[in-house]
Amino acid sequence: MLMYDRDRLATLSAVVEEGSFEAAAELMSITPSAVSQRIKALERQTRQVLVRRSRPCVPTEAGRTLLRLARQVAVLEGEVSRSFGDDAGGGVHLPIAVNADSLTHWFLHAVVPLAQRHGMRLDLHVDDEEHTAELLREGAVVGAVTTSATPVQGCAVRPIGATRYRPVAARPVYDRWFAGRDPAEAFPVAPRVDFGPKDWLQTRFVRRLTHRPCTGPAHRVPAADGYHDAVRAGLGWGMFTDAPARAAADAGRLVLLDRERHLDVPLYWQHWKLSTEVLDALTAAVQEVAARTLVPPS
Repeated sequence: MLMYDRDRLATLSAVVEEGSFEAAAELMSITPSAVSQRIKALERQTRQVLVRRSRPCVPTEAGRTLLRLARQVAVLEGEVSRSFGDDAGGGVHLPIAVNADSLTHWFLHAVVPLAQRHGMRLDLHVDDEEHTAELLREGAVVGAVTTSATPVQGCAVRPIGATRYRPVAARPVYDRWFAGRDPAEAFPVAPRVDFGPKDWLQTRFVRRLTHRPCTGPAHRVPAADGYHDAVRAGLGWGMFTDAPARAAADAGRLVLLDRERHLDVPLYWQHWKLSTEVLDALTAAVQEVAARTLVPPS
């Protein structure tokens, strides 16, 4: 059975996190030559190339496997150090992947009290919910809020509920494109606002409603606050989570374009199959807050 040097594993993690040998060297207060030697030693030991020397450096498939081990070792070491009253390292480092809407509306309520109570260092990676599981697969995070019900190798998966979305628009957009028209005719041609190239909410809603593709202009605003501001400003229609959509409609700031129809996006919490005090507490907190906030899983 191969045994891996702790410092070499930490160096691999630093190279991937920082994106270069030089930045990893600065983070670890060693020379770039020492970083290179440690990575080469791991590669000799595994007989595999672990890091692609690109800009930024990225792990190979073999590197991802070892990176997951490096992160697990770091979590365990952090917990042991904390149990002995040693907080010099700043607490257990917990990289987590989450989609923007979950982060904005409920996820922080789960992890902030946990970080304060357990002395964790949160490292939140924000991506579309259909792609967060890939960060788990890469070994970049310990857990992810995702739409994937299929567990990543070495991970457990738990249904936590669904985010409900409703279509909204500013009054001028409603008057120009939707007033007096069949929604099935208006939605495909009206200008819409997408969060980014991975955002399929608007197009999926339209296809389910009309069985037609969206042909109207699509604007991209890849920031949670900016997205909501763009819809409120009249750039196009968009999908808001249920509570903000209803609140804005009740206050007259936006028009709810279809009061009967919505889009529910099932979410899952995937996490390492590694039982530690901090990771178990993280999973419990995510499940508890999600149960209070999301539509119950079907």
